[in-house]
Amino acid sequence: MGKKKKISFKLPDSIKHDEARKLITGLVKQLNEKEMLELSDIPQLHRMATAYDMYLSCVDEISERGMTMENLKGELVKRPEANLLKESWSQYLELAKEYGLTAKSKGQIKAMSGGDNEESPLDAYLKGKKEFR
Repeated sequence: MGKKKKISFKLPDSIKHDEARKLITGLVKQLNEKEMLELSDIPQLHRMATAYDMYLSCVDEISERGMTMENLKGELVKRPEANLLKESWSQYLELAKEYGLTAKSKGQIKAMSGGDNEESPLDAYLKGKKEFR
């Protein structure tokens, strides 16, 4: 079987934070090296980059101006960026789980792909117990 062709990926121009750029380009590089990147992943990776960049923008705004603001009536209210921050993080996290970027999803992905070949510590222990009987 021939080696799978690497898929090129270009981040959306709207991504402003270096942290978001590094995270997504690192993920793409990893997926390409493992030959796991598909063309169908590109829109999801764009969405993931945008969500993470939006999250970072909201963090910047809240850090600079605080969690609250005064509305036109003079009342102290939560800044709209706080809601956007929560929504962006949820969207990013949903996609991050798909690509194994959380501790739990990383373990699940390893178990589904190739992790079956490796013997777990529990399996080794139980195997050792059987041999002594």
